[in-house]
This record gives sequence, C-alpha cells and structure tokens, in this order.
Amino acid sequence: MPCARTVQGLGSGFYLISNLGPGSRDGLMTGLQKKTNLPIALIRATIEVSAVVFGFYLGGVVGIGTLVFAFGIGPAVSAGLFFVSRFFK
Repeated sequence: MPCARTVQGLGSGFYLISNLGPGSRDGLMTGLQKKTNLPIALIRATIEVSAVVFGFYLGGVVGIGTLVFAFGIGPAVSAGLFFVSRFFK
C-alpha cells in the first residue's frame, strides 16, 4: 500500500506540474490551496476524508485500506509535487 500511494503521489505531481489541467479533486485541492495558503497535504487529506465520510453515510464500506489511502494521499501528493518541481522542472 505505501508503494501505491507513493506512485500516485508522483503521478499527481507530474501531471499537476505539467499544467495539463487538474481533475475534479485536484482542481478543488489547488483552488483551495491558492485561496487559503494551507498546505496541500492538509487540503487533500481533508477532501479525501470528507469523501470517505459521505460515502459511509450513503451506505459504503470503509475498510483499513480506505482509511490509509484517505489519510496518506495528501502527504504523498505534496511530496510528489515537491519532488517533481525540484528535479524535473
């Protein structure tokens, strides 16, 4: 699981830095970061945890993998953005 989060964080870093246009959650993440100046990791984790909570209330199943992803993807995207902007820009 940690390897998958790392790869997704790097992938997000590559496509967000390349200005190809963010997806829905990434667009919300980058927009909120520009408006609030809060860390990307905090904003992305908040978005993902909110999605988990709403999904649970709608009858979805929340397992350990869901929680690990929801809390871990924010720091992974933040690290991916840092790595890509530092070494590939």
